[in-house]
Amino acid sequence: MTREKATSLAAVIALMATGWCAWETHELQGRLDRISHGSRPPPAEGGSLTAQPTNVEERLKKLEAASPRLGEIMSAIQLHFAKLYFAAEARNWDLARFERGEIVEGLDTAAAIRPEEKGVNFAGVIDAFKQTQLAALKDSMDVKDRGLFREAYQESILVCNACHQSSGRPFIMISTPTNPPVGNQRWEPPP
Repeated sequence: MTREKATSLAAVIALMATGWCAWETHELQGRLDRISHGSRPPPAEGGSLTAQPTNVEERLKKLEAASPRLGEIMSAIQLHFAKLYFAAEARNWDLARFERGEIVEGLDTAAAIRPEEKGVNFAGVIDAFKQTQLAALKDSMDVKDRGLFREAYQESILVCNACHQSSGRPFIMISTPTNPPVGNQRWEPPP
């Protein structure tokens, strides 16, 4: 894939993510409003419904403080991404599908914890990535085609690096792994 094609792909993803972000922000605000209204006690007899103090905001702050940081989540995703590569290279498609699922779960967690990162609609980028590159990886695994998998994997790396660049972390550059990420796992499918 040429640099121009990769840049164009990243721009298209960013545009899709921007539209998605506006919609998602609206939806999240609606959910927060429903939670806030649902946690208030009913009005006293003869009284009116007035804003009662709730602990939703306090609880949210505590949950955010206890949540893993984005770097921790992304490190776990990086591990699963490397394991996905070695599973597919060994044609262990069940393990590859499992690792892809772990990546999706990690990305969903990252988007929920940090929907925006350094001015980048992170949740939107993640959603677009899941619908394009991760979908292409899934398709290649469904047909058990290592060539298609390798192509989709390389495109995934390009998008990951474009996201790192746009979020102010150009020093994080992902590449195709050269060594297995763990020494105590078998990559080949069971006999």
